[in-house]
Amino acid sequence: MQLLIIDAMNLIRRIYAAAQESELALDATRSHCLSVIGRNAEQLNATHVAVVFEQKCTTWRHEVWPDYKLGRPPMPQELEQGLDDIRRSFQQAGLCCIELAGWEGDDVVATLAARAAFAGLEVTVLSTDKGFCQLVNARLKVRNHFDRHTWDELTVGQKFGLLPEQLADFWALTGDSTNHLPGVPGIGPKTAGQLLDQHRSLDLLLAAHASCETRVHNALAQHWPQALLTRALAKLRTDVPLGLNLHDLRWQPPGA
Repeated sequence: MQLLIIDAMNLIRRIYAAAQESELALDATRSHCLSVIGRNAEQLNATHVAVVFEQKCTTWRHEVWPDYKLGRPPMPQELEQGLDDIRRSFQQAGLCCIELAGWEGDDVVATLAARAAFAGLEVTVLSTDKGFCQLVNARLKVRNHFDRHTWDELTVGQKFGLLPEQLADFWALTGDSTNHLPGVPGIGPKTAGQLLDQHRSLDLLLAAHASCETRVHNALAQHWPQALLTRALAKLRTDVPLGLNLHDLRWQPPGA
């Protein structure tokens, strides 16, 4: 069985951005999204499809780090007002739409993906968000529809030089400008990769930081709480109470 999980807001906002100059931007967005979902489901021979939306609300990450995602451009008003209609059109097309109050969509996607992969399903997450790469394993892949690229264990290793489970530690050191996460000043991607190659994890690195070169030692000695905070924020949760069963996600292609 193959489960396709759609990062709804990621897909919708990307498609709307390309269509918003049109007089019928919402209609174009709705139809294009449905086409993309259907095409990917068919290519993957998906037996189950879930479309994960996200409410506009304060989540645990904002409570821990008030600057989380600070500076991101707001959703265009027309799109925000049209989201309910887009969601209804997805449901009318037979798609299971999921949205949990108080939870970020990324955590809902991560929980559903991790549980399904653990249960033996082949899972693909459709999103351009690199944060999902931390979930990748033998049964779980991330597909970027727009770049026509699929992240698996091999390509994650080729891109980052790390295992998927090391990525949250990597971002803990480098920070993540997309989500306005701080990281450790003075430690860039190259140094972070070398440190994790040597020490395997942030915890082991911090335990041994006294043996690091002076620059790294001083940075970690001063900013280790920031690194731990960033890791906590960057690491996707897989314990969201979903209240779903596999039958709810069954995919029936149009005309089948």
